Amino acid sequence: FTHQCLREAKKINKDYHYFTHIAESDALAQAEHIKKNFSDYKNKKLLGYMITAKDAICVKGVETTASSRILKGYKPIFDATVIKKVKEQGGIIIGKTVQDEFGFGSFCVNVGLGHQIPLNPFDKERSCGGSSGGAGGITKLADFPHIALGESTGGSIAAPASFCGVFGLTPTYGRVSRYGLIDYANSLDKIGT
Repeated sequence: FTHQCLREAKKINKDYHYFTHIAESDALAQAEHIKKNFSDYKNKKLLGYMITAKDAICVKGVETTASSRILKGYKPIFDATVIKKVKEQGGIIIGKTVQDEFGFGSFCVNVGLGHQIPLNPFDKERSCGGSSGGAGGITKLADFPHIALGESTGGSIAAPASFCGVFGLTPTYGRVSRYGLIDYANSLDKIGT
Protein backbone atom coordinates (compact mmCIF):
# COMPACT_ATOMS: atom_id res chain seq x y z
CA PHE A 1 0.00 0.00 0.00
CA THR A 2 2.83 2.43 0.84
CA HIS A 3 4.42 1.77 -2.58
CA GLN A 4 1.12 2.68 -4.26
CA CYS A 5 0.76 5.89 -2.22
CA LEU A 6 4.33 6.94 -3.02
CA ARG A 7 3.73 6.35 -6.75
CA GLU A 8 0.62 8.53 -6.58
CA ALA A 9 2.48 11.25 -4.63
CA LYS A 10 5.24 11.31 -7.26
CA LYS A 11 2.69 11.53 -10.06
CA ILE A 12 0.90 14.45 -8.38
CA ASN A 13 4.20 16.18 -7.60
CA LYS A 14 5.35 15.99 -11.21
CA ASP A 15 2.41 18.16 -12.30
CA TYR A 16 1.77 20.31 -9.20
CA HIS A 17 5.14 20.68 -7.33
CA TYR A 18 3.89 20.06 -3.77
CA PHE A 19 6.99 18.37 -2.33
CA THR A 20 10.48 19.54 -1.56
CA HIS A 21 11.40 15.91 -0.84
CA ILE A 22 9.59 12.59 -1.17
CA ALA A 23 11.02 10.34 1.54
CA GLU A 24 10.57 7.04 -0.25
CA SER A 25 13.19 4.91 1.51
CA ASP A 26 12.23 6.28 4.95
CA ALA A 27 8.51 5.69 4.31
CA LEU A 28 9.13 2.12 3.14
CA ALA A 29 11.30 1.46 6.21
CA GLN A 30 8.53 2.79 8.47
CA ALA A 31 5.97 0.59 6.71
CA GLU A 32 8.22 -2.46 7.09
CA HIS A 33 8.72 -1.71 10.80
CA ILE A 34 4.95 -1.47 11.31
CA LYS A 35 4.40 -4.70 9.38
CA LYS A 36 6.98 -6.58 11.49
CA ASN A 37 5.52 -5.19 14.72
CA PHE A 38 1.87 -5.13 13.67
CA SER A 39 0.53 -6.29 17.04
CA ASP A 40 1.97 -3.10 18.56
CA TYR A 41 0.26 -0.89 15.97
CA LYS A 42 -3.07 -2.58 15.14
CA ASN A 43 -5.11 -0.23 17.37
CA LYS A 44 -3.17 2.96 16.69
CA LYS A 45 -5.09 6.04 15.51
CA LEU A 46 -3.01 6.83 12.40
CA LEU A 47 -2.43 3.30 11.10
CA GLY A 48 -2.85 3.35 7.32
CA TYR A 49 -2.42 7.12 6.99
CA MET A 50 0.27 8.71 4.88
CA ILE A 51 1.55 11.92 6.48
CA THR A 52 3.27 14.87 4.85
CA ALA A 53 5.11 17.49 6.88
CA LYS A 54 5.67 21.11 5.97
CA ASP A 55 9.36 21.59 5.23
CA ALA A 56 9.86 23.57 8.47
CA ILE A 57 9.03 20.52 10.63
CA CYS A 58 12.06 18.34 11.42
CA VAL A 59 11.96 14.67 10.43
CA LYS A 60 14.96 12.62 11.50
CA GLY A 61 17.24 11.83 8.56
CA VAL A 62 15.00 13.59 6.01
CA GLU A 63 16.21 16.81 4.38
CA THR A 64 14.49 19.74 6.07
CA THR A 65 15.11 23.13 4.47
CA ALA A 66 12.10 25.39 5.22
CA SER A 67 12.16 25.66 1.40
CA SER A 68 15.43 27.60 1.53
CA ARG A 69 18.63 26.80 -0.35
CA ILE A 70 20.66 27.94 2.67
CA LEU A 71 19.55 24.77 4.52
CA LYS A 72 20.12 22.44 1.55
CA GLY A 73 21.50 19.17 2.83
CA TYR A 74 20.34 19.67 6.44
CA LYS A 75 19.09 16.34 7.79
CA PRO A 76 17.94 16.61 11.41
CA ILE A 77 19.24 14.05 13.87
CA PHE A 78 15.89 14.05 15.70
CA ASP A 79 12.16 14.09 15.02
CA ALA A 80 10.00 17.06 15.97
CA THR A 81 7.66 16.09 18.81
CA VAL A 82 4.69 16.08 16.44
CA ILE A 83 6.52 13.69 14.07
CA LYS A 84 7.51 11.42 16.95
CA LYS A 85 3.86 11.22 18.03
CA VAL A 86 2.67 10.58 14.47
CA LYS A 87 5.12 7.69 14.11
CA GLU A 88 4.07 6.26 17.49
CA GLN A 89 0.47 6.22 16.22
CA GLY A 90 1.37 4.34 13.02
CA GLY A 91 1.43 7.27 10.59
CA ILE A 92 3.97 7.00 7.77
CA ILE A 93 5.89 10.14 6.79
CA ILE A 94 6.05 10.19 2.98
CA GLY A 95 7.65 13.57 2.43
CA LYS A 96 8.15 17.25 3.06
CA THR A 97 5.86 19.85 1.46
CA VAL A 98 6.96 23.10 -0.12
CA GLN A 99 6.29 26.39 1.62
CA ASP A 100 7.12 30.06 1.37
CA GLU A 101 10.81 30.29 2.31
CA PHE A 102 11.05 30.22 6.13
CA GLY A 103 7.30 30.97 6.17
CA PHE A 104 7.67 34.49 4.75
CA GLY A 105 4.65 34.78 2.47
CA SER A 106 0.93 34.27 2.10
CA PHE A 107 0.64 32.78 -1.39
CA CYS A 108 3.42 30.14 -1.55
CA VAL A 109 5.15 31.92 -4.42
CA ASN A 110 8.28 32.76 -2.36
CA VAL A 111 9.48 29.15 -2.33
CA GLY A 112 13.20 29.80 -2.52
CA LEU A 113 15.79 28.93 -5.12
CA GLY A 114 15.67 25.39 -6.39
CA HIS A 115 11.95 24.83 -5.72
CA GLN A 116 8.97 25.26 -8.01
CA ILE A 117 5.87 27.19 -7.03
CA PRO A 118 3.07 24.75 -6.10
CA LEU A 119 0.03 24.95 -8.35
CA ASN A 120 -3.55 25.27 -7.16
CA PRO A 121 -5.40 21.94 -7.50
CA PHE A 122 -8.43 23.68 -9.10
CA ASP A 123 -6.66 26.09 -11.43
CA LYS A 124 -2.93 25.94 -12.15
CA GLU A 125 -2.92 29.69 -12.82
CA ARG A 126 -3.91 30.45 -9.22
CA SER A 127 -2.12 30.33 -5.87
CA CYS A 128 -2.30 27.50 -3.33
CA GLY A 129 -2.19 30.03 -0.52
CA GLY A 130 0.61 30.07 1.97
CA SER A 131 2.80 29.60 3.54
CA SER A 132 1.77 25.91 3.79
CA GLY A 133 0.76 25.78 0.10
CA GLY A 134 2.23 22.36 -0.64
CA ALA A 135 0.33 20.89 2.31
CA GLY A 136 -3.00 22.29 1.10
CA GLY A 137 -2.49 21.16 -2.48
CA ILE A 138 -1.45 17.58 -1.78
CA THR A 139 -4.31 17.19 0.68
CA LYS A 140 -6.81 18.06 -2.04
CA LEU A 141 -5.35 15.79 -4.72
CA ALA A 142 -4.22 12.75 -2.69
CA ASP A 143 -6.58 9.84 -3.32
CA PHE A 144 -5.07 7.83 -0.46
CA PRO A 145 -5.60 8.25 3.31
CA HIS A 146 -3.54 11.36 4.04
CA ILE A 147 -3.01 14.07 6.62
CA ALA A 148 -0.78 17.08 6.02
CA LEU A 149 1.02 18.75 8.89
CA GLY A 150 1.36 22.48 8.33
CA GLU A 151 2.40 25.43 10.45
CA SER A 152 0.77 28.80 10.94
CA THR A 153 2.19 32.05 12.26
CA GLY A 154 -0.59 34.30 10.98
CA GLY A 155 -2.82 32.31 8.62
CA SER A 156 -0.47 29.80 7.02
CA ILE A 157 -2.81 26.85 7.62
CA ALA A 158 -6.18 28.58 7.09
CA ALA A 159 -5.17 30.31 3.83
CA PRO A 160 -3.95 27.23 1.92
CA ALA A 161 -6.83 25.13 3.29
CA SER A 162 -9.26 27.72 1.94
CA PHE A 163 -7.46 28.23 -1.38
CA CYS A 164 -7.29 24.44 -1.96
CA GLY A 165 -10.75 23.51 -0.67
CA VAL A 166 -9.70 21.33 2.25
CA PHE A 167 -10.18 21.29 6.02
CA GLY A 168 -7.48 23.03 8.03
CA LEU A 169 -7.15 23.32 11.79
CA THR A 170 -4.89 25.87 13.47
CA PRO A 171 -4.76 24.89 17.14
CA THR A 172 -4.47 27.29 20.03
CA TYR A 173 -0.89 28.45 20.58
CA GLY A 174 0.95 25.97 22.81
CA ARG A 175 -1.58 23.14 22.36
CA VAL A 176 0.82 21.30 20.01
CA SER A 177 4.52 21.19 20.83
CA ARG A 178 6.73 23.34 18.58
CA TYR A 179 9.86 21.36 19.46
CA GLY A 180 11.57 20.56 16.14
CA LEU A 181 9.91 23.38 14.20
CA ILE A 182 12.12 25.83 12.32
CA ASP A 183 10.76 29.07 13.76
CA TYR A 184 9.28 32.00 11.94
CA ALA A 185 8.01 33.84 15.03
CA ASN A 186 8.19 31.40 17.92
CA SER A 187 5.70 33.30 20.08
CA LEU A 188 3.06 32.88 17.33
CA ASP A 189 3.93 29.61 15.52
CA LYS A 190 1.40 26.76 15.70
CA ILE A 191 1.61 23.29 14.10
CA GLY A 192 -1.69 21.97 12.79
CA THR A 193 -3.37 19.98 10.03
